[in-house]
Amino acid sequence: MDHMIVPALSRRPPDNELYDRGCDLVEAAAAIRRLASDPRAARAMPAALGCLEAALHELREACPAMERTTASAARERPGPADRLGAMTGRMRRGFTNLERALDDAGDAAGATRALAARSLGA
Repeated sequence: MDHMIVPALSRRPPDNELYDRGCDLVEAAAAIRRLASDPRAARAMPAALGCLEAALHELREACPAMERTTASAARERPGPADRLGAMTGRMRRGFTNLERALDDAGDAAGATRALAARSLGA
């Protein structure tokens, strides 16, 4: 599936931009939830599932960068090194688990997309 090209970086501070993009993601997910029960939307289900699959892939690909950025910022915080090491290890495991879950969810969305398309005769 083709990946969406992200427009040039915003002139806004990256922390605000990242938070706002996260809010956009939640807003889009809520709209999809609302529209999913409308029978008139049935023919768009395979396409919407394809978008879901692509979004999950993009989120999975963001995880390593999010982990690196968080770990780097955490290293700059004052505190005992052993506590930081333990926290970083737990965080790394958390990101690894998240990546696996997003991979699995993306695979499930792709399989469901194919089944929905077949059932709708697309």
